[in-house]
Amino acid sequence: MIEMPVKAFSLAAALMLGFPTLAAAHHSGAAYDQEHQQTTQGTVKQVNWTNPHITFVVETDAKDGKQAETWVFEVSSPGVLTRSGWTKRSLQVGDHATFQYAPLRDGKPGGLLRKVTLQSGQELTYTLTPEMEK
Repeated sequence: MIEMPVKAFSLAAALMLGFPTLAAAHHSGAAYDQEHQQTTQGTVKQVNWTNPHITFVVETDAKDGKQAETWVFEVSSPGVLTRSGWTKRSLQVGDHATFQYAPLRDGKPGGLLRKVTLQSGQELTYTLTPEMEK
């Protein structure tokens, strides 16, 4: 009868040890090519302002012989963007902008959004490390 608690303990230990690995993998930037950032222009079609990551669905402009495509840009969390000065209204459906991003390594249309330049010239950026108060 002692065998059952040992199996249960082993299973619980394996699960607990595995979760930090999953969490670290989720927050890894390995899916993005940070060394070869790119820019594209397009119109915001959808905003998903939710945890754990905000996403923007953008229809890229058709130009230079390329057809318009639907891209998905991931950003950090609502808390990080709010601390960086963004609001839910900073980038809205219908806004046309220039998007600077780290592309997905697998070649799919999307990436990690680094900076947005609105038509007004306003730049939207964010930092993962808040500035120290002086």
